[in-house]
Amino acid sequence: MSNGFDEVFSAVNNSDELLEHYQLNHDPFSARTPGFKFFTPKRRPVLAELHHLARYGEQMLVVAGPLGAGKTLLRQALVASSNKDAVQCVVLSAREHASEAALLAQICQALNTEQRDVASLLAKAQQSELVGIQLYIVIDDAELLESSAISMLSEIAEAGSFAPRVFLFVDSEGLERYSSVLNAEEGSSIHVVELAALGLDETREYLAQRLEGAGQGIELLTDQQVDEIHQRSAGWPGAINQVGRQVMVQAMHEGPVALGSGGSRGLSSKLLLAAGLVAVGIGVAWYLGDKAPAEPERTVLQLPEPVVEAQVGVPEPVAPPAPAHNAGQSGVQSDAAAPVAAVDSVPVVVAPESSPEVAVAEEVAAAEIAPQPAPQPEPAPQSQPAPEPAPTQATVPTPAPPVSRAEADEPATVSAAGGPHRSDWYRARSGSEYVVQLLGTRSEQAARSFVSKHPGVQDVGYFETTHQGAPWFVVTQGIYSSRQAAQAGVSSLPAALRDSKPWPRSIADIQAGLR
Repeated sequence: MSNGFDEVFSAVNNSDELLEHYQLNHDPFSARTPGFKFFTPKRRPVLAELHHLARYGEQMLVVAGPLGAGKTLLRQALVASSNKDAVQCVVLSAREHASEAALLAQICQALNTEQRDVASLLAKAQQSELVGIQLYIVIDDAELLESSAISMLSEIAEAGSFAPRVFLFVDSEGLERYSSVLNAEEGSSIHVVELAALGLDETREYLAQRLEGAGQGIELLTDQQVDEIHQRSAGWPGAINQVGRQVMVQAMHEGPVALGSGGSRGLSSKLLLAAGLVAVGIGVAWYLGDKAPAEPERTVLQLPEPVVEAQVGVPEPVAPPAPAHNAGQSGVQSDAAAPVAAVDSVPVVVAPESSPEVAVAEEVAAAEIAPQPAPQPEPAPQSQPAPEPAPTQATVPTPAPPVSRAEADEPATVSAAGGPHRSDWYRARSGSEYVVQLLGTRSEQAARSFVSKHPGVQDVGYFETTHQGAPWFVVTQGIYSSRQAAQAGVSSLPAALRDSKPWPRSIADIQAGLR
């Protein structure tokens, strides 16, 4: 039977991209997966029927189904579930032993009979039956057996209650040849068990079992994708594996987070990985380049409101503050234009007079620099004009009210409070809740940049976990009570995020992998 699901996406040279994108432990759709369990719906009744007929029947048992129906897995389950203390199994493949002579020789060799003939084989089976051991002869790919080999196996199966039980696993297309061969022989009969395809719900359960074995769940697939897989595979397990992998790879490459698109899909995974690392390096350099070095901070000292003038060298009382236009004439107008004045730049001009007067000027200057503002002095009484002009007087401009450092940091504090959720938030949530996973990346900086590029998306967070032994940062959105609610929440995301194929993920799964 030809298989219509052998198409392979050229973008995937190996399963590394699929594993990294969906954070899987292994390829869930490979033929031999670690820890895979036998899928029981529509197969457990068949397995129980085979064991019952082997114990109480004397016919040759034929299990038929198309390619990918699960015959090989059922054969493995039959051997594994047999009582090792009461059953001895001889498992062969007709691909290697199709003729009567080759098949009989191999069976006799496995049972260590004295001769390579049917009589010696039946004598060995009778000896085993006396000690409580039943012989099973299990033939896979039995549609390839020659007609004489089929007749010989039927003769062995019908030799009596002690005879070995014969199980043949046959492709559906070769079943008619069995009927024609055995009908030509008088008294020969077989019991045929035909495998059935899985229904839609059973297909969903089968996919869930495969994905859970790889460390994820059915949340990776939407209802539409599950329906597509069931329709294209017709419910046969082998085809479900192939189509399921194709659907997930297609969704991975259609999203913007995929490594390649279009003509670059033919490139090797190592080249794509190198290109991704270069892109990450450019992004980090661009991010760091936007941060210009901050200007050095300057300490601002607030001076008292009133302007105190010091006059030295005249015996008269201190004159009242000069009018505003005098300050402009004293050459200090340029300093008043600056928003911040350094304390060291305030000049104090004194005349070379006696030392007591200099001490007075130093006390006045000390009062100006004091950190506590002095109370505003009362205006001095108007004095008579002096006969000689007073020396040049130094005035200190009133600086603008300084901005405290706590006030300058307040916007940053508010922004940090409204930032993305972190690991503690996920630990505090209930394991039955769900979020929508938007992005997975090796770089924490890339996760932060992704969040900053979508400021309009509410309730965003990211956490750190491990994937394949290395740090892995995952960005999520929202918090939902069920997987269906999370799936519905995807439709409310911006179009750019919906195109990246976000998918629901349970809080319990996240909590299990938090670092």
